[in-house]
Amino acid sequence: MYKSPATLTFLLSSLFTLGTPSPVDTAANVHQKRAEYVRGISSLEVKRSENGPVITQNFPDPSIIKVGSTWWAFATESAGTGINIPMASSTDFKTWIVTSQDALPNTPPWVNMTAQALWAPDANQLDDGTFVLYFSAAVNNNSAHHCVGAATSKNVNGPYVPQSDPLFCPIQQGGAIDPAGFKDWQVKGNWTAVNGNWNSKRAAKYSNNNNNSWTNASWSQGGMGGQRYITYKVDGNSLGNGDLAGYGNCGNTVSPIVPTPIVLQAVAADGVTIQGSAVTILNNNGLSDNGVVEAPSLVKSAGGEYVLFFSNGCYDTANYTVNYATASSVSGPYTRNGPLFQTGTDGLYAPGGADVLWDAQHMVFHADYPDHNATNRPMYTAIINIQGNTVTA
Repeated sequence: MYKSPATLTFLLSSLFTLGTPSPVDTAANVHQKRAEYVRGISSLEVKRSENGPVITQNFPDPSIIKVGSTWWAFATESAGTGINIPMASSTDFKTWIVTSQDALPNTPPWVNMTAQALWAPDANQLDDGTFVLYFSAAVNNNSAHHCVGAATSKNVNGPYVPQSDPLFCPIQQGGAIDPAGFKDWQVKGNWTAVNGNWNSKRAAKYSNNNNNSWTNASWSQGGMGGQRYITYKVDGNSLGNGDLAGYGNCGNTVSPIVPTPIVLQAVAADGVTIQGSAVTILNNNGLSDNGVVEAPSLVKSAGGEYVLFFSNGCYDTANYTVNYATASSVSGPYTRNGPLFQTGTDGLYAPGGADVLWDAQHMVFHADYPDHNATNRPMYTAIINIQGNTVTA
């Protein structure tokens, strides 16, 4: 539909003018304004809250990061491609191009390369502008179990250089998969509007004039400072006692059902140095979860609520979901309030493996398409809204 230049000017002006706040804003308000700026460009393009598939080929367990004006997505390895960790990029959150580049061309010595099982990568930008990529992979001499590793790069699209040893490797509990970084954003000092305006041309800066503006590319993880964490799943169902008929192939629906805890581990500013002990923040509820909770993605809403997105059910059944739980503290307790997406939502089948940007608004996930057998799991996108302990899309 034709839009006159005057109409487009009005739309863009409305989009990027974020209001006139008080001279000093709260942390939550600043976070919301920064999130609105990130959302702004793509909101003109997205016609409904859930879009897709935006990548039609197999692209399961996707994660996203935005650096500058470009979105990047990373996914689980697809057999037969010769690429350990595939990537895709977009400038509008709608049209995605899968690259031919491998984010992790070389793997560490503990990885079993014959298993073709590099799963659920997650890229994060550190405060110094460099990047750390978390991933899980099958281990040598025991391909039934995975461990979590880390790799670093100066560029978001790599190549990432892996650390020699895994970060998390609880083999006796089933191993570890599905790592995801999270930074508990905070505001240092007082934030002030520039000439009373928060728009993209007059970015707000710290009152101590350290030039760390909320539009700076290095702020792709929600701002400087704040405690970093990694969430991951202890893969207990790899030690499970088998499956009842109709519950898929995740191996944990025959009693006794093995725990599959999602844990939270604090790390230093480098994203890899462990700080303190891990804390369990969610676990499976037995048969009602098909013995599985996995794929954690933790965000903090503009109102300060912690929202843990996760999947429950077995990935190759209609029971798989994009679910969520909320808490007022990063370490919980978390209360389930989902699911957000499940089989039947907008025609989706077995949606799961979601990741949410730090803005708590942009989400990616996979679902089975066109067949319902988990052999092709393309990527979908969604714009979500968090109000208190409720998430809508």
